[in-house]
Amino acid sequence: MRMVSIVLLLIVYISYIVYASPFAATWDEVDFALALERYDLLAMQPHFPGYPYFIFGGMLIHSFVANPAKALAIWNGLLMISTSIPIYLLAKTFVEKKYAWVVTALVQSLSYVMLIVSQPMSEGSALAVLWWYVWSLQRALHSDRIDMQLLPLWLFSVMLGIRLSYIPFGIGILYVWWKRAYRFKTLLLYSFVAVAFQFIWIMAVATTEGEGFWQLALSFTTGHFTQWGGTVSTDEAPFWQRAIVLIFYNIIWTGMAKQSIWLLSCFIILLAMTWKQIAIPPLYRLLLLTYFLWALFAQNIEKPRHILPIVVIVSFFLFVSALQSSSRLRLTAAFVLLLSQTVIGTQAIKHQATQLPATYQLAYDFEQKEKPFVLFTWEETRVLEYLRVSFPHGRVFSFDVFEREKATFPHAKVYVTDHVIKGFQAQGIDVRPYIRSVRTYESSLLSDPVYGRITVYEWREEGERE
Repeated sequence: MRMVSIVLLLIVYISYIVYASPFAATWDEVDFALALERYDLLAMQPHFPGYPYFIFGGMLIHSFVANPAKALAIWNGLLMISTSIPIYLLAKTFVEKKYAWVVTALVQSLSYVMLIVSQPMSEGSALAVLWWYVWSLQRALHSDRIDMQLLPLWLFSVMLGIRLSYIPFGIGILYVWWKRAYRFKTLLLYSFVAVAFQFIWIMAVATTEGEGFWQLALSFTTGHFTQWGGTVSTDEAPFWQRAIVLIFYNIIWTGMAKQSIWLLSCFIILLAMTWKQIAIPPLYRLLLLTYFLWALFAQNIEKPRHILPIVVIVSFFLFVSALQSSSRLRLTAAFVLLLSQTVIGTQAIKHQATQLPATYQLAYDFEQKEKPFVLFTWEETRVLEYLRVSFPHGRVFSFDVFEREKATFPHAKVYVTDHVIKGFQAQGIDVRPYIRSVRTYESSLLSDPVYGRITVYEWREEGERE
């Protein structure tokens, strides 16, 4: 199994490079891709807080890879490949050395994780640094060396410079300090060093952007928690429904099983064999609980990728528990899961890299349409701008603005996307008499749960309907 695990690991590694997604198919992906050409937060290249370590890594790869989206995805893959080291070292502390590679391969081949890592998004890089950070916390708990105490402080700053939403994992540092019972002077010194590490990237971005950086920080934070962030304060669904979606749909069905009945069955079988032996150490329980509450209250549950840290840590301890004995039945179940994850994950990222996203299909199809016409969208406009389409398009949120905008195209056909229609309906507008379905563009809803399916409607005035 060790040799098979290493071979399957190599397949995962190669897949990250060969099938790195070349598409910037969402608003955020366009932000990141454009940042490799010109770093400008005011132009949302990228958006706040700037993700400097992620963008810097993408720029390094962009020197060799022309496509900026693919460069970012390859950077994610390279960082994720490096995490085999901390995962293996952590696994050795819980299982026999001969099974450490099996645990590593099982974690690395988690199919949904593979899919997200292969996108030009910061989650892949952040997740990779999270593994190094967790390993450094484990070392800091049991080492008196000063460099081992400083390492998690530095890695935490790198992680936040890639993805700020991983800030709850700072609780791990506080846990280490509490367990080691440091004196006040030592705590003060380490606190100063931790802040200094954070200021490396914060001040670098602030200096690049000037005074506008702090205004961006305020508006971004306010918007995230009150408008577009999908937090509990902006979610119209009941709280209990939000919790159920997070646990069962995002974490279990999507994050662990990649919405595959077969993978879900494999996980259930493995869990049934080992659930009595599963033991998560206090440090990891604290990390999981803190981030779970953060994801529940402060993250957008429409995007399952936000729960990746929970998925990988929970899966790690499930695999560790399964391999703490040499039961042939458990080894067989682990082997079947490992093989299945690798096959399904590799197929998923190949499909993602070779099939046009729905936003691209929309853009290329409308390039061929007979003019004159105008297309009104929601966030799809960001991708249309990135692709430099030749037809007129605009982003609208309110019906009043839409009425004014379409009046400037008196002799053109008017098309709107389903997200625009849903926005009008939320404003109390009865759109049914005005719209006629034209076409639906579909790609993977796993890759993009928000814009993986786009329906376009023709907007017709009263005379046109008759």
